[in-house]
Formats: sequence, structure tokens, C-alpha cells
Amino acid sequence: MFIEEPDYVRSIWPEEAGMQQKQMHFDFQVDDVLEMMKKAEELGAVKANVQFGNENFITMIDPAGHPFCLCRK
Repeated sequence: MFIEEPDYVRSIWPEEAGMQQKQMHFDFQVDDVLEMMKKAEELGAVKANVQFGNENFITMIDPAGHPFCLCRK
């Protein structure tokens, strides 16, 4: 069961002082980062505007605003 939080505030990525910080962060190890990025986008995620992983990982944002990373195994 999921319950919506009426006062929910999306987190900011990358984090900024005084703004809502991330509430969770998952790193998913995948065989093909670009293939999994496309699958994540099909499910409603978007690629974060700011990236730090170079070729090692891609930071994505889920539909609720939580960042997560797709990491090369």
C-alpha cells in the first residue's frame, strides 16, 4: 500500500544548501548502463541534468524526484 504525502517536497539534485535533500539513493549495478537508462526512461525516470559518473554510472531521477544511479558492473 502506498500513501501520498500531501506536503511532499521533491529533492534537489545535485544537493543545494537550504533545499530539500535526497531522502534515499539507490545504486543499481547493471550490465549495460545505456540500455537500462532507456528502460528507466520508459518507466518515467529522467536523466539528471548534472552528471558526475563519466562512463561509470548515470544519475537518474525517478518520477517522485528521488535520484538513483545505474552503475556499470
